[in-house]
Amino acid sequence: MNDDDTTTLRDALDRTAEELPPLPDLVPLAVREGRRRRARARFATAAAAFGVVTAGALGLTLLPGNGPAPAMPAAPPSAPGVSASPSTGPDASYPPVVVEETPGVTPPDNPDGLSAAERERRAVHQQRVAALLDELLPAKVTGIRPVKDKVHAYRITAGGEPFWMTVSVRRSDDLALDACPERPDPRIVCETAVFDGDHKAQLLSLPANEPDTLAAYVRFPYGGSRVRLSVEPEGASSPVTPRELFAVVEDPRFLDLVKDADARPVEEKLLPPVVGG
Repeated sequence: MNDDDTTTLRDALDRTAEELPPLPDLVPLAVREGRRRRARARFATAAAAFGVVTAGALGLTLLPGNGPAPAMPAAPPSAPGVSASPSTGPDASYPPVVVEETPGVTPPDNPDGLSAAERERRAVHQQRVAALLDELLPAKVTGIRPVKDKVHAYRITAGGEPFWMTVSVRRSDDLALDACPERPDPRIVCETAVFDGDHKAQLLSLPANEPDTLAAYVRFPYGGSRVRLSVEPEGASSPVTPRELFAVVEDPRFLDLVKDADARPVEEKLLPPVVGG
């Protein structure tokens, strides 16, 4: 092949390459796949851990069902003026657990007498919260499980041990930020943090259940509701710190869920305290 033929071939190849579409950006796909694998790994670990828990004194049982967990139901429309909550796919389905208040006694189904549509709406809310907690809590939390018929309650697993977690959004007439405890105790840590512009939250760590075990709390008013995130100790101190809970609060997607629950409550309104007991 002479020089003229080589030049002609090179020009033809260059023209062909210019007409091809650009290669896709693989980074977002890789990040998304990495999150899905992390969620699947967490779920597998949680399933193994909860298989042990059900035989223990915690009185937890998995909901009956056949085959794989169902995909997330379609999300109901958001209320006017409320941002749409984050969508979740089949990889982000979190089968709930049933808590036996009395070991060996299965609690009644639908204890609050809710309609099928309202139960589904609350279940969707729990699934969305669980999906965000799975993504935003530190990697030491290896399992997130909603508690059936308790829309504010979740079971998390860390270090192979289960803990109670609360994510509550309740309408209230009292929206004042709680005062820090006055009792002098070096184990009590209480501070105020600012998020979402000028909103303030209280971050609190203090002894609970046992003298040597600590609970973690984040509490704040938002809209017309009082919001609380907490992890209670259960034989061991909370594996999640108030700062790590606050990282969930700072995520705009979590605040979208808070706004939705404030506009269309999933919990009963907080009643004012009874003066004088």
